[in-house]
Amino acid sequence: MYLCLRLPQNLLTPEGSSEQQDGIQAVLLRYSPQLARIQADLWVLNINASIRLFGGVRSLYRSIQADLQAFILTPRLALAPTARAACLLALSKRPQRRCWRRLHACLSPLPIHLLSPPADQLQWLDNLGCHTLGQLHQLPRDGLSQRGLRPLLLQLDQAYGTQSWALDWVHAAPQFTHRLELDTPSNNKTAVLRSVNRMLNKLEGWLNQYQLACGRLELVLHTERYKDSPTATSLELQMARSCWRSQDFLPVWQEQFQQLHLQAAVQSLVLTAQQLHPRQTHASSLFPDARHWQEQDQQLLERLQARLGAEQILTPAAQASYLPEQANRWLALQADPPDCALAPALQRPCWMLDPAQPLQHDHQSPCLDNQRLRLIQGPERVQTAWWSGSGHQQRDYFIAQCPQGRLYWVYRDLSQEHAWYLHGVFG
Repeated sequence: MYLCLRLPQNLLTPEGSSEQQDGIQAVLLRYSPQLARIQADLWVLNINASIRLFGGVRSLYRSIQADLQAFILTPRLALAPTARAACLLALSKRPQRRCWRRLHACLSPLPIHLLSPPADQLQWLDNLGCHTLGQLHQLPRDGLSQRGLRPLLLQLDQAYGTQSWALDWVHAAPQFTHRLELDTPSNNKTAVLRSVNRMLNKLEGWLNQYQLACGRLELVLHTERYKDSPTATSLELQMARSCWRSQDFLPVWQEQFQQLHLQAAVQSLVLTAQQLHPRQTHASSLFPDARHWQEQDQQLLERLQARLGAEQILTPAAQASYLPEQANRWLALQADPPDCALAPALQRPCWMLDPAQPLQHDHQSPCLDNQRLRLIQGPERVQTAWWSGSGHQQRDYFIAQCPQGRLYWVYRDLSQEHAWYLHGVFG
């Protein structure tokens, strides 16, 4: 099944906005990646693979029509089992341009001039009394071919579905960069966000065409000159997960715009998509699963990053060091962690003291709060930085238990005599 859109004449004039045509293309690409431009005013969309996904042909047709009304008040759409038939119906003056079944009955009354034959051939057929596609279909094909009407017969066969039509599908640019000029410069955040939403809709159509996901966006605001203010402001949006829907990006942009102060009016916007990779699809489930809750957590992280700043959201990362106090460091959430070899699974406490707390001792075992600790596991020797002149550490770690049953992580400093320290507490 194919859907054909005929653009109105006001979009084909030199004054017509190419931005609107780009928006129409983005809308169509949301529903199928197979979009072809037949001529300046005709777009053909192959919707065979999308019918079931959108709940049937009628539901899909209504959805496309509703989305196009943002650019065209009354979209001129045609629907037919073949691409050529959809184009002919879109070019015709028939009020009903949807052909669900009975293709021959829909095409036969259409005039021949819709096939755009040469003027002499059209005049010759008119002299024969052949005015419609149905009448042309009944004429002897050998005689028509001898008179040079073979290309016309090929178009006729493509319309009726007896010949295939190889279409050149639209290929989007490998990198997404979209510039939008505002009709009226404005420093109103709400108006600028509406323009950002239009750009995100175009991005969604481009990502759907290539089945890609995006993890990072960059938005540049070009403003008028105002005192010493910069004429370009760059905003970066780092997502906690890769997304492809405009409604995933927009709330995070809204958080960032709350912190933004526009001193000068915005003239144009430039949106660039980064960190593109193939989209990972998941089977849908009737009940919320672990992935559903994980997405909600990631959405919360995205909003916190946009409101507080990416450098304020930290995550622990391993560091190549044998000393426990140096084996971990805090990095920004989106920073790439350093490559560290997998360490053996060692028993470590959840709470670490920084710095380690000195303990009293009775020459046999350490004491905490005047209570002797019983060493139940260890020692675990930690020795590091022996190759350097300073910072040489030698420790024996133990798991100790107090009379109440609580577990502590203590160590004896071998470089000092009878020096015990409390370094962590087990939960």
